[in-house]
This record gives sequence, C-alpha cells and structure tokens, in this order.
Amino acid sequence: MKIGQVITAIDIGTTKICVIIAQINEENKLEVKGIGTSKSDGMVNGIVVDIMKASKSMSDAINESEEMATFKAKNIYVGIAGEHIKSQNTIGRISLTSGTHPCDIDQQHVENVISNSKNNVKIQQGNERLEIIHAIPQYYKIDDQDGIRNPVNMSGFNLSAHVHIVMADINALRNINKCIEIAGYKVDETYLEPIASSHAVLDDVEKDLGSIIIDIGGGTTDIAIFYKDSIRFSAVLPIGGKNITHDLSVGLHTSPHNAEKLKLEFGNSLSGQIPDDKLIEIEGIGGREPKKKKLKYMTEIIEARMREIFEGAYKILSEHHDLNLITAGLVLTGGASLLRNSATLADQIFNMPTKIGYPNLSELAGPTERLENPKYATSVGILYYVYEELRNRDDKITSIKIGSSFSHFWQKVKDVFKDYF
Repeated sequence: MKIGQVITAIDIGTTKICVIIAQINEENKLEVKGIGTSKSDGMVNGIVVDIMKASKSMSDAINESEEMATFKAKNIYVGIAGEHIKSQNTIGRISLTSGTHPCDIDQQHVENVISNSKNNVKIQQGNERLEIIHAIPQYYKIDDQDGIRNPVNMSGFNLSAHVHIVMADINALRNINKCIEIAGYKVDETYLEPIASSHAVLDDVEKDLGSIIIDIGGGTTDIAIFYKDSIRFSAVLPIGGKNITHDLSVGLHTSPHNAEKLKLEFGNSLSGQIPDDKLIEIEGIGGREPKKKKLKYMTEIIEARMREIFEGAYKILSEHHDLNLITAGLVLTGGASLLRNSATLADQIFNMPTKIGYPNLSELAGPTERLENPKYATSVGILYYVYEELRNRDDKITSIKIGSSFSHFWQKVKDVFKDYF
C-alpha cells in the first residue's frame, strides 16, 4: 500500500447513497477525507429502474464527498444488495500430485481450488446470467484432515475448499456500473452489503463464536451468518424500511414524506409499550385537515412489519444453519434498526442477545463523528474490506518474492554440490 492512496466506498441503497473518500496516511491508517449522501432516485429494491435518475443521485453524493475532501474520488468500491443476489455454498477440489509423495501447498494451489469451486457453480443450470462477486473460502480439507483455515505450506495429495459464493444478476450489475460511468467514474470492485458491513460491526471473536447480521435497508433486508471466522450463509429479503413507511402512509392516510417523519420521530417496534390514550397529529394529504390518531395504532403497523422481517429472517436462517451454534448473538444494522425496541423485538423472536451494530470507527482517522450511525455500517465496512485486501495482496506478493528468492538460492546450492553426490 502506498501512503496517500485513495479509497472511495459507495453504498448504493434503495433510499440513500452514502459515499466516503478515505486516504492512507503516514501512520498507515485510513483517514476520512470526504463524506457525501443523497436521496436514492431511480432504484427499486437494489435494481436500477431509471438510469439517469440513479446516476444523478450517485453523482450528487460523490460530488458532496469531493467538495469536503477537496480532491476527486478514485478507486471506487461499491456495496450492493437486492433481490437479484443469489448465494450458495459449494466445494472445490484439486489433486496436488499424481505421485507417491505429498506436495507442499502454495498460494497458487489455493487459488486453483477456489477457481474450481467457482467453475462448479458457473455450470449449474440457472446461473448463466449471474456474475460471481464473492468466492469466500470457509475452510479447507487436505486429504482426510478437515477444518483447516490456511493450507499454505502444509502438504498433502488432495486439496478441497468449502467456499461461499455470492452472485449478482449481470444486467443489474452492469446498470449500476453504467450509472457510475455516466457520473464520470469507474467501479473497481463490488461487494455484498452484509459482507461489507460485517467488517465494521463484528469483531474477530464475534465472527469466530458465531454471529448473525440483519441489515435492514430501505428496500431490502440483508442477512448473513458468520461462524468460525468465515461467512456460512447469506440471503436477501425483499422487505425494508420503505415498506414500513408505505404501510404508515396507507394506514394513517398521510403522505409518504410525512409517514417517514412520523416513523423517525415516534417509531417503535413494540406497540405494547405505548399507552392507549396517547394521540399524535397526522397531517392530511393535499391540504386536507390534520387529524389526531392513537400512537398505539401507528406502532402496531410498525410492529407488524418488523415482525414480518425478523420472522422471515429467522425462518430462512434456521433452515440453513443450526442457530444453537450462534454464541455471540444477533447484530441489527441499517437505518431501520434505530427504531425504538427493534433489538428487543429481535431478541424475543431469535431468543438470543441482540445489539444495534454501530460501525467501529477506531481504525479510522479524521472527521468520523458523522459516521457514528448504523446507516454508515456498509460504507465504513467497504473501507475496511478494501484496506484488508490491499494488505493481504502486499503480503502475498512479499511471500511469493521471498519464496522465489529462496528457491533460486536453494537451486544454486544444489548445483554447487551436485557433482559430489
């Protein structure tokens, strides 16, 4: 990594666009230089429905972050979600040697076995129009030895990799890339939002002991399980905070704009905690007279939708993983997680300790106060994810150079002494 290198994280949601520009400083820390947000127009449930409107929204957020940073955004990394996302676990296998002696495993073997797992998924029917955006190794197996986290420098005859694959619809991806290109930029890489968020809201202990992330966005709710330091499952529910706003607008006979304001000001996920006699004023539509309605009624609407989100997530997660193994608990993030008593309701449904996932900002320098909000978990997580990848890439290059130098040196030694044996 180079001092001064710029990383730009863009979280593309259904209701908002968040952009953070960061730069690697002299202490090798990510220093926040610019932050920008805008309302997300032209997007529905993570899919572009109006490319010019969506591009304008992205451009507005990027421009705001550039004005604060006083330089242009570059090295663009994007977080996405949506119904078009598909995830699955698969296994890759390669033979390391055809002889009678085991082979020492190097980084190339690891890359080959992961490539094999990706190929196994690509050839499956129904995946033709999907593009792989993540191939994350969960653990490895060498011959009969299972549960290996890093097989490099170990030896064996056969290598297997259990891998979590995340795919996105090719057209959905291309349309998002086009939006950013129209704005004058180029996407370097794309990340699934809950995977990115995990880097900001989960520590190493939580990932190892077992944690669930539920990221309640505007149009979708993204869910993921982490266990033994790797992702074990991810999925997307086509429900989010925007559905709550719509329900309130219909139920209270008010505009979506006013429904959103009421949700943010009075929203509560547990109607049982609201007194029956408390009233709130509801603004009429199109200049009609305001009316007073029971706050409890409004809260019942919110609770019904939040229950649907949590119960839907619980059903899917319990079908794919033994939730008794989740020791650390549940983390809620995303804008709708800030509704009062959301964590309490989730705790009741999942029967496990629950917390709101505020992004960890301790690894960032610069003006970070504004980022102390779950709605920035994805964009902060992208920064950490990219930073970690850059460091790992540097480590691999160094390891390869050292390994090549040692091999070259050893060959010279053997050449010197070959005539003596």
